[in-house]
Amino acid sequence: MSSETDKKTITDDLEIIDFFRILHKSKEKLWLWQQQLDKDGQRPVHFCLVRKVDVLKKTLELTPLTDEGFSFTKGNQELFLYSRQKNTAFKFVPRELEGHYIMLAMPAKLNHLSEDLAQKISLVEVENEEENKHKRQQPRKTAGEKQTVTLKKEEDLKPPKQYSLYDISAGGLALKTPDPGLFKKDEKVVLIKINDQDLPNIVKGKIVSIRHITTDDLFKVGIQFIKD
Repeated sequence: MSSETDKKTITDDLEIIDFFRILHKSKEKLWLWQQQLDKDGQRPVHFCLVRKVDVLKKTLELTPLTDEGFSFTKGNQELFLYSRQKNTAFKFVPRELEGHYIMLAMPAKLNHLSEDLAQKISLVEVENEEENKHKRQQPRKTAGEKQTVTLKKEEDLKPPKQYSLYDISAGGLALKTPDPGLFKKDEKVVLIKINDQDLPNIVKGKIVSIRHITTDDLFKVGIQFIKD
């Protein structure tokens, strides 16, 4: 077992296995991000869950939070996994990386972060309504609990998806999503419906912000309406 004097690093096999068993049982949402920027110059960040702990094969399987999957770059990409509840992280190169799962070898060590270092981890900007109010060109109306928006990515062949509506104005809208990696800044989208009503004309938009609503552990995606 690791000594009492060295709690910054866990290297004991049984402790490491127990760590992931606890994450699997608790279904904690874990931060997972790609260290290298993608082809668009952005760093993919997702929430994920530990789906399987295979003690015999000494492997782990991670699964995305939604059926839209991961957006990491394939290849020998270095990924980082971070547990906020345990304040523990490690880096790895996946054995297998697909849209809907990641398989990796059981790590040889886990790193416990200091409180100072943990507070410096800033993967997604935190939402601050007052601070960002001056950026709005049009006043926005907060949506009701059951209001939704249906849209698709402009260059994506996948069918449209429905999301909870956060707010809306004449110049744009914001939606809520449980995973920060479903959209990228500057990505183009096509709006299909507001609630269950089809829009009479094609409405396009551009992702202008992705912010973390820490009170609900959700992400607010700001969309600005654009013209062709």
